[in-house]
Amino acid sequence: MRAAYSVTPALQTAGRRAKVPSVSSPVAPRNSTLFRLFRGTLRHVAIPLVAGSVAAFACGGDDAPPGTPDDDTPPVFDAAVPDVGPTIDAGTRDAAPADAGGTCLDELRARGIAFKPTTARGVVDAVNVTSTINDVLYANQTATTPSADPMACRFVLALWDLAEVLKNHNIHRVGTLGSYCYRCCCSWSQTNFCRGVNDPEPSCGGNGYSNHSWGRAIDLRYFYLDNGTRFDVNDPKHWVISSKTTCGAAQAEQVGTSAAMYDIACGIGAAKIFSQVLTPNWNDAHRNHFHIDIGSKGEPSGFAVRSLATSVDPPSTGIDACGDE
Repeated sequence: MRAAYSVTPALQTAGRRAKVPSVSSPVAPRNSTLFRLFRGTLRHVAIPLVAGSVAAFACGGDDAPPGTPDDDTPPVFDAAVPDVGPTIDAGTRDAAPADAGGTCLDELRARGIAFKPTTARGVVDAVNVTSTINDVLYANQTATTPSADPMACRFVLALWDLAEVLKNHNIHRVGTLGSYCYRCCCSWSQTNFCRGVNDPEPSCGGNGYSNHSWGRAIDLRYFYLDNGTRFDVNDPKHWVISSKTTCGAAQAEQVGTSAAMYDIACGIGAAKIFSQVLTPNWNDAHRNHFHIDIGSKGEPSGFAVRSLATSVDPPSTGIDACGDE
Protein backbone atom coordinates (compact mmCIF):
# COMPACT_ATOMS: atom_id res chain seq x y z
CA MET A 1 0.00 0.00 0.00
CA ARG A 2 2.99 2.34 0.04
CA ALA A 3 2.16 3.75 -3.36
CA ALA A 4 -0.67 5.72 -1.81
CA TYR A 5 1.88 7.70 0.21
CA SER A 6 4.75 8.07 -2.26
CA VAL A 7 6.41 11.45 -2.50
CA THR A 8 5.69 13.71 -5.44
CA PRO A 9 7.75 13.41 -8.65
CA ALA A 10 9.60 16.60 -7.74
CA LEU A 11 11.07 14.78 -4.75
CA GLN A 12 11.76 11.40 -6.27
CA THR A 13 15.00 12.35 -8.01
CA ALA A 14 16.94 13.31 -4.91
CA GLY A 15 18.65 11.02 -2.44
CA ARG A 16 18.06 11.25 1.27
CA ARG A 17 20.32 13.43 3.34
CA ALA A 18 22.21 11.63 6.10
CA LYS A 19 23.01 12.43 9.60
CA VAL A 20 21.17 14.54 12.05
CA PRO A 21 22.08 15.38 15.59
CA SER A 22 20.67 13.43 18.49
CA VAL A 23 17.26 14.64 19.57
CA SER A 24 18.39 14.44 23.17
CA SER A 25 21.13 17.04 22.88
CA PRO A 26 21.53 20.47 21.22
CA VAL A 27 22.41 20.53 17.55
CA ALA A 28 26.16 20.77 17.09
CA PRO A 29 27.42 23.34 14.55
CA ARG A 30 28.37 21.82 11.21
CA ASN A 31 30.67 22.87 8.40
CA SER A 32 29.53 26.42 7.54
CA THR A 33 30.95 26.81 4.07
CA LEU A 34 28.77 28.34 1.38
CA PHE A 35 28.79 25.03 -0.48
CA ARG A 36 27.29 23.11 2.47
CA LEU A 37 24.83 25.94 3.23
CA PHE A 38 23.20 25.61 -0.16
CA ARG A 39 23.71 21.93 -0.95
CA GLY A 40 20.83 19.61 -1.64
CA THR A 41 17.81 19.55 -3.81
CA LEU A 42 14.53 21.38 -3.60
CA ARG A 43 11.45 19.55 -2.59
CA HIS A 44 7.74 20.18 -2.50
CA VAL A 45 4.91 21.96 -0.57
CA ALA A 46 1.17 22.86 -0.61
CA ILE A 47 -2.08 24.87 0.27
CA PRO A 48 -6.04 24.53 -0.03
CA LEU A 49 -8.13 26.19 -2.70
CA VAL A 50 -10.94 28.23 -1.35
CA ALA A 51 -14.05 29.68 -2.84
CA GLY A 52 -16.18 32.67 -1.92
CA SER A 53 -18.15 35.44 -3.53
CA VAL A 54 -16.10 38.14 -1.81
CA ALA A 55 -12.45 38.39 -1.01
CA ALA A 56 -11.84 36.52 2.24
CA PHE A 57 -9.15 36.53 4.84
CA ALA A 58 -7.21 33.56 6.18
CA CYS A 59 -6.98 33.27 9.91
CA GLY A 60 -4.03 33.65 12.21
CA GLY A 61 -2.56 33.57 15.69
CA ASP A 62 -2.12 29.84 15.97
CA ASP A 63 -1.25 28.85 19.51
CA ALA A 64 -0.45 32.45 20.33
CA PRO A 65 -0.16 33.48 23.98
CA PRO A 66 -2.92 35.47 25.66
CA GLY A 67 -2.90 39.08 24.57
CA THR A 68 -1.67 38.50 21.05
CA PRO A 69 -3.27 41.32 19.03
CA ASP A 70 -5.52 40.65 16.09
CA ASP A 71 -4.88 42.45 12.85
CA ASP A 72 -6.88 45.69 12.79
CA THR A 73 -6.98 45.72 8.99
CA PRO A 74 -7.77 42.21 7.74
CA PRO A 75 -5.65 41.24 4.74
CA VAL A 76 -6.96 39.95 1.45
CA PHE A 77 -5.87 37.19 -0.85
CA ASP A 78 -3.64 37.85 -3.82
CA ALA A 79 -5.71 38.63 -6.88
CA ALA A 80 -4.55 35.42 -8.54
CA VAL A 81 -5.25 33.21 -5.55
CA PRO A 82 -8.76 31.91 -4.74
CA ASP A 83 -9.94 32.29 -1.17
CA VAL A 84 -11.29 30.55 1.91
CA GLY A 85 -11.60 26.87 2.64
CA PRO A 86 -14.42 24.60 3.76
CA THR A 87 -16.20 24.91 7.07
CA ILE A 88 -16.79 21.77 9.13
CA ASP A 89 -19.94 21.47 11.20
CA ALA A 90 -19.40 20.76 14.86
CA GLY A 91 -21.64 17.73 14.57
CA THR A 92 -19.39 16.07 11.99
CA ARG A 93 -16.05 16.54 13.74
CA ASP A 94 -15.72 12.89 14.75
CA ALA A 95 -16.12 11.79 11.13
CA ALA A 96 -14.15 14.75 9.70
CA PRO A 97 -10.83 14.27 8.11
CA ALA A 98 -11.09 10.74 6.68
CA ASP A 99 -7.57 9.82 5.66
CA ALA A 100 -6.17 6.40 4.87
CA GLY A 101 -7.05 4.32 7.89
CA GLY A 102 -4.42 2.03 9.36
CA THR A 103 -2.28 1.95 6.22
CA CYS A 104 -0.95 5.41 7.02
CA LEU A 105 0.49 4.14 10.30
CA ASP A 106 2.12 1.30 8.39
CA GLU A 107 3.75 3.89 6.16
CA LEU A 108 5.21 5.72 9.15
CA ARG A 109 6.76 2.45 10.32
CA ALA A 110 8.11 1.72 6.84
CA ARG A 111 9.83 5.11 6.79
CA GLY A 112 11.43 4.53 10.16
CA ILE A 113 9.44 7.21 12.03
CA ALA A 114 9.10 6.33 15.72
CA PHE A 115 5.67 7.15 17.13
CA LYS A 116 3.01 6.19 19.64
CA PRO A 117 -0.63 5.94 18.56
CA THR A 118 -2.80 8.22 20.65
CA THR A 119 -6.24 9.82 20.66
CA ALA A 120 -7.03 13.49 20.31
CA ARG A 121 -10.33 15.24 19.77
CA GLY A 122 -10.92 15.73 16.04
CA VAL A 123 -7.72 13.98 14.90
CA VAL A 124 -7.81 10.95 12.59
CA ASP A 125 -4.99 8.41 13.11
CA ALA A 126 -3.50 10.57 15.86
CA VAL A 127 0.14 9.91 16.76
CA ASN A 128 2.84 11.31 19.01
CA VAL A 129 6.09 11.32 17.06
CA THR A 130 9.09 10.36 19.20
CA SER A 131 11.91 10.67 16.67
CA THR A 132 13.15 12.90 13.90
CA ILE A 133 11.11 12.91 10.69
CA ASN A 134 13.25 12.29 7.61
CA ASP A 135 16.34 13.46 9.54
CA VAL A 136 14.73 16.71 10.70
CA LEU A 137 13.82 17.45 14.33
CA TYR A 138 10.48 19.21 14.84
CA ALA A 139 10.63 20.47 18.43
CA ASN A 140 8.57 22.83 20.56
CA GLN A 141 10.25 26.24 20.43
CA THR A 142 13.88 25.91 21.60
CA ALA A 143 13.63 22.32 22.88
CA THR A 144 15.93 19.61 21.56
CA THR A 145 13.44 16.73 21.71
CA PRO A 146 10.53 15.96 19.37
CA SER A 147 7.30 17.88 19.88
CA ALA A 148 4.77 15.95 21.92
CA ASP A 149 1.75 17.44 20.13
CA PRO A 150 -0.65 14.87 18.66
CA MET A 151 -0.71 15.04 14.88
CA ALA A 152 -2.70 13.32 12.17
CA CYS A 153 -0.70 10.55 10.52
CA ARG A 154 -1.23 12.13 7.09
CA PHE A 155 0.27 15.39 8.36
CA VAL A 156 3.37 13.58 9.58
CA LEU A 157 3.89 12.39 6.00
CA ALA A 158 3.67 16.03 4.88
CA LEU A 159 6.36 16.94 7.43
CA TRP A 160 8.51 14.18 5.93
CA ASP A 161 8.31 15.97 2.58
CA LEU A 162 8.89 19.35 4.24
CA ALA A 163 12.13 17.95 5.63
CA GLU A 164 13.46 17.64 2.09
CA VAL A 165 12.93 21.37 1.53
CA LEU A 166 14.54 22.24 4.86
CA LYS A 167 17.59 20.07 4.21
CA ASN A 168 18.03 21.87 0.92
CA HIS A 169 18.68 24.96 3.10
CA ASN A 170 21.01 23.04 5.42
CA ILE A 171 18.38 22.87 8.18
CA HIS A 172 17.88 19.76 10.33
CA ARG A 173 16.08 21.30 13.30
CA VAL A 174 12.97 23.51 13.56
CA GLY A 175 11.41 25.17 16.61
CA THR A 176 7.61 25.18 16.40
CA LEU A 177 4.85 27.00 18.29
CA GLY A 178 2.66 23.93 18.27
CA SER A 179 0.52 21.79 16.02
CA TYR A 180 -2.64 20.62 17.76
CA CYS A 181 -5.28 22.96 19.20
CA TYR A 182 -8.99 22.13 18.98
CA ARG A 183 -10.56 25.56 18.51
CA CYS A 184 -12.21 27.88 16.02
CA CYS A 185 -10.52 29.89 13.35
CA CYS A 186 -9.14 32.58 13.44
CA SER A 187 -6.73 33.38 16.27
CA TRP A 188 -6.14 31.96 19.73
CA SER A 189 -7.65 34.02 22.55
CA GLN A 190 -8.85 33.56 26.11
CA THR A 191 -12.29 32.76 24.70
CA ASN A 192 -11.08 30.86 21.62
CA PHE A 193 -8.79 28.50 23.51
CA CYS A 194 -7.68 24.92 22.90
CA ARG A 195 -10.53 22.63 23.96
CA GLY A 196 -9.94 19.48 25.94
CA VAL A 197 -11.94 16.29 25.61
CA ASN A 198 -14.33 17.34 28.38
CA ASP A 199 -14.85 20.92 27.18
CA PRO A 200 -18.05 21.83 25.33
CA GLU A 201 -17.96 22.14 21.57
CA PRO A 202 -16.89 25.65 20.52
CA SER A 203 -19.40 27.82 18.66
CA CYS A 204 -17.44 28.75 15.56
CA GLY A 205 -20.20 30.22 13.41
CA GLY A 206 -19.07 31.26 9.93
CA ASN A 207 -15.40 31.21 10.90
CA GLY A 208 -15.29 27.43 11.04
CA TYR A 209 -12.63 25.39 12.80
CA SER A 210 -8.89 25.95 12.70
CA ASN A 211 -6.97 23.24 10.87
CA HIS A 212 -4.98 22.87 14.08
CA SER A 213 -8.14 21.18 15.39
CA TRP A 214 -7.49 18.19 13.15
CA GLY A 215 -3.76 17.91 13.86
CA ARG A 216 -3.13 18.91 10.24
CA ALA A 217 -1.27 22.21 10.74
CA ILE A 218 1.87 23.48 12.44
CA ASP A 219 3.44 26.86 13.21
CA LEU A 220 7.17 27.25 12.51
CA ARG A 221 9.22 29.95 14.25
CA TYR A 222 12.89 28.93 14.58
CA PHE A 223 15.07 27.48 11.84
CA TYR A 224 18.46 26.11 12.95
CA LEU A 225 21.18 25.92 10.31
CA ASP A 226 23.75 23.18 10.60
CA ASN A 227 26.49 25.76 11.26
CA GLY A 228 24.74 26.87 14.47
CA THR A 229 22.94 29.93 13.07
CA ARG A 230 19.33 30.37 14.17
CA PHE A 231 16.74 32.20 12.08
CA ASP A 232 13.79 33.63 14.03
CA VAL A 233 10.63 34.54 12.11
CA ASN A 234 9.72 36.98 14.89
CA ASP A 235 12.91 39.01 14.44
CA PRO A 236 12.08 42.01 12.20
CA LYS A 237 15.60 41.84 10.77
CA HIS A 238 15.28 38.15 9.96
CA TRP A 239 11.91 38.58 8.23
CA VAL A 240 11.28 42.02 6.74
CA ILE A 241 7.52 42.43 6.32
CA SER A 242 6.25 43.54 2.93
CA SER A 243 2.81 44.29 1.51
CA LYS A 244 3.97 43.13 -1.92
CA THR A 245 3.51 39.61 -3.28
CA THR A 246 5.50 37.42 -0.91
CA CYS A 247 7.01 35.09 -3.49
CA GLY A 248 7.35 37.81 -6.11
CA ALA A 249 8.25 41.45 -5.67
CA ALA A 250 8.70 41.12 -1.91
CA GLN A 251 11.12 38.23 -2.21
CA ALA A 252 13.14 40.03 -4.88
CA GLU A 253 13.73 42.98 -2.56
CA GLN A 254 15.17 41.00 0.35
CA VAL A 255 18.82 40.85 1.37
CA GLY A 256 20.79 38.93 3.99
CA THR A 257 18.92 36.76 6.46
CA SER A 258 15.54 38.03 5.29
CA ALA A 259 16.36 36.88 1.77
CA ALA A 260 17.24 33.43 3.13
CA MET A 261 13.97 33.30 5.10
CA TYR A 262 11.90 34.29 2.05
CA ASP A 263 13.70 31.57 0.10
CA ILE A 264 12.64 29.03 2.74
CA ALA A 265 8.99 30.14 2.78
CA CYS A 266 8.74 30.30 -0.99
CA GLY A 267 10.60 26.99 -1.33
CA ILE A 268 7.96 25.42 0.89
CA GLY A 269 5.26 26.88 -1.34
CA ALA A 270 6.95 25.77 -4.55
CA ALA A 271 7.19 22.18 -3.32
CA LYS A 272 3.38 21.91 -3.23
CA ILE A 273 3.17 19.96 0.02
CA PHE A 274 0.79 22.18 1.97
CA SER A 275 -2.51 23.78 1.10
CA GLN A 276 -1.33 27.16 2.30
CA VAL A 277 1.59 28.97 3.84
CA LEU A 278 0.88 32.05 5.96
CA THR A 279 3.81 34.30 6.89
CA PRO A 280 4.17 37.61 8.76
CA ASN A 281 3.15 39.26 5.49
CA TRP A 282 -0.36 37.87 5.92
CA ASN A 283 -1.38 39.61 9.14
CA ASP A 284 -0.18 40.64 12.58
CA ALA A 285 -1.38 37.39 14.14
CA HIS A 286 1.33 35.63 12.10
CA ARG A 287 4.11 38.05 13.02
CA ASN A 288 6.09 35.34 14.80
CA HIS A 289 5.66 32.22 12.66
CA PHE A 290 4.93 30.50 9.36
CA HIS A 291 1.59 28.66 9.48
CA ILE A 292 1.38 25.63 7.19
CA ASP A 293 -1.49 23.16 6.84
CA ILE A 294 -2.94 20.48 4.57
CA GLY A 295 -6.58 21.50 4.95
CA SER A 296 -9.29 19.94 7.07
CA LYS A 297 -9.36 16.49 5.45
CA GLY A 298 -8.19 14.45 2.51
CA GLU A 299 -5.26 15.53 0.36
CA PRO A 300 -3.87 19.09 0.27
CA SER A 301 -4.84 21.41 -2.57
CA GLY A 302 -4.55 25.02 -3.59
CA PHE A 303 -0.84 25.34 -2.80
CA ALA A 304 -0.45 29.07 -2.13
CA VAL A 305 1.79 31.35 -0.12
CA ARG A 306 -0.59 34.10 1.00
CA SER A 307 0.30 37.78 0.74
CA LEU A 308 -1.03 41.00 2.24
CA ALA A 309 -2.40 42.39 -1.02
CA THR A 310 -3.50 46.01 -0.59
CA SER A 311 -4.43 46.75 -4.18
CA VAL A 312 -6.51 43.83 -5.39
CA ASP A 313 -9.28 44.46 -7.90
CA PRO A 314 -11.97 44.51 -6.64
CA PRO A 315 -10.69 45.81 -3.30
CA SER A 316 -11.45 44.04 -0.05
CA THR A 317 -14.83 44.53 1.57
CA GLY A 318 -13.20 44.39 4.99
CA ILE A 319 -15.31 41.41 6.02
CA ASP A 320 -13.33 38.98 8.17
CA ALA A 321 -14.83 35.87 6.59
CA CYS A 322 -12.39 33.33 7.93
CA GLY A 323 -12.13 29.89 6.44
CA ASP A 324 -9.41 27.38 7.23
CA GLU A 325 -6.25 28.27 9.05
